[in-house]
Amino acid sequence: MKKVLLISLPLLLVGAMAFAGSIQKGEFQGDVKSEGWTLNAGSGSRSHIVFVKFDKPFDTPPQVVVSMTGSSSAAAKDGSTNIAVSPDRVTRDGFVVKVSTWGESKVFAVYGSWIAFTDK
Repeated sequence: MKKVLLISLPLLLVGAMAFAGSIQKGEFQGDVKSEGWTLNAGSGSRSHIVFVKFDKPFDTPPQVVVSMTGSSSAAAKDGSTNIAVSPDRVTRDGFVVKVSTWGESKVFAVYGSWIAFTDK
């Protein structure tokens, strides 16, 4: 019985890994030194994109989740600080993080993390 268990367990693990899909993760940042950064000037809706390339291309475009882990910003006169991050243009090879602000908010830097994954 022990031999069957010792042989079966590695096979089950390999099989589970084959069906588990693929996962990659990383970090991103953008700031006033980034080419085309305008989030620290003006008012109204403004955005900037940060390019992310996967270490290894996926077989199909993955699902991507991004989160902001930090920022440097100045509040508007009404006290609000408006910042949003979202994934966009996802392909097998990478995606862009769209960093947005609006109103009178001034954003000098944004830091974040991402996770990309497929079902199979």
